[in-house]
Amino acid sequence: MTASDIYQQCLDKQRIIFVGEGSGLIIRMVQYVLKFHQRKFDLSLPGQSPVLQADSPLIIIEAIDQLLDYKHHIVVFSDVGSSDDLKLFEQLANATPKGGTLLYPDLNAALKSMGSQERTDVQSIPYTRYKHELKDGKVILVSSTGERFPLNFGGDKNLEYVGAAKELVKKIGISSGQFYKAISTYLPA
Repeated sequence: MTASDIYQQCLDKQRIIFVGEGSGLIIRMVQYVLKFHQRKFDLSLPGQSPVLQADSPLIIIEAIDQLLDYKHHIVVFSDVGSSDDLKLFEQLANATPKGGTLLYPDLNAALKSMGSQERTDVQSIPYTRYKHELKDGKVILVSSTGERFPLNFGGDKNLEYVGAAKELVKKIGISSGQFYKAISTYLPA
């Protein structure tokens, strides 16, 4: 199924696309949080038939080509592989519609420069390595209120992707408390 086909079938859904080398892991985290809280969503992954439900309000798309054809509402950028990718990502960012959102890694200079550009009525949200501490060899997320949530995984990139997942699910109605409750039980594949 092409990007245009998915767009046509999902006209009434919020279309969220993920691009970049870390998109798969961010998607798995977001999926887990949404399933944990019994939220309905559609899913389109490369090389697989899309999972579409009539009553889901959004579709999560891992986009590797035809990026502009999805006509996204929200785009989540992760690591950029090449300068050609960066040019394509910039086109995608510039195609974000009024009222749309783009999330980008604050620790990647090229994507930060691209993501933080002023765009009319588009919300740009940076994400970064999530605040955490190490205790007895275990990674503990530290919330803005000082609450602590142990994770079943670690690593700087993974903690950066936790930041991306948290910012995204907040945009689609998952509270911080709900996010922490879910992500603290997540086990990476």
